[in-house]
Amino acid sequence: IPRVWKSEIENLRTDLRGWLQQVAATQSDWLPVHFEFGFGLAPDPHRDPASTDKEAVILDGIRLRGSIDLIERHSTSDALRVTDHKTGKAPKDRPQYVGGGAILQPLLYAHAAETLLGQSVESGRLFFCTQRGDFSAVDIPLNDESRSRLRRVLETIDRSIEEGFLPAAPQAGACAMCDYSAVCGPYEETRVKRKQPDRLEPLIEIRHSP
Repeated sequence: IPRVWKSEIENLRTDLRGWLQQVAATQSDWLPVHFEFGFGLAPDPHRDPASTDKEAVILDGIRLRGSIDLIERHSTSDALRVTDHKTGKAPKDRPQYVGGGAILQPLLYAHAAETLLGQSVESGRLFFCTQRGDFSAVDIPLNDESRSRLRRVLETIDRSIEEGFLPAAPQAGACAMCDYSAVCGPYEETRVKRKQPDRLEPLIEIRHSP
């Protein structure tokens, strides 16, 4: 439908203009150095020339593969910053470190960049670069506290895999937004209440981590 197509294109143009204005007004101290920096993935001409097929090995053996949207260098300190662009809404509760275990990408990618590029990374960030996201950003510093919190989350996940205990334990309302309810069924939130609460303690601890 031409009218719908035209409306969508105009929305994209508006988002792009707002994105560029936000970057120009607030990020003059940061200089882009890598775009679509891939690691552990097959070669692709559309990725940054500095990309590598080598995996990033972080925190004593965690192996990562992925592609980082943007890596920038600070104009005076030379520290790096990793950015992942998001088109959805910014989270209501802004994460400080791991966001209850649901927002690990900023720290994981910051670690990966630091390992592969051999340079200090100041932070990982999510940039909600649309009107829907209010052109807002969530910056998570890569410091001793954030490293410790990420390590605890990954150790908990690793231990659960070793023990073979990966319970379906959704938070309230999560099933309504899940694409896999056809697999679990619509009553998982009810069933989780009958599970042994002590076995869910590690998961609950992660969910209370900011």
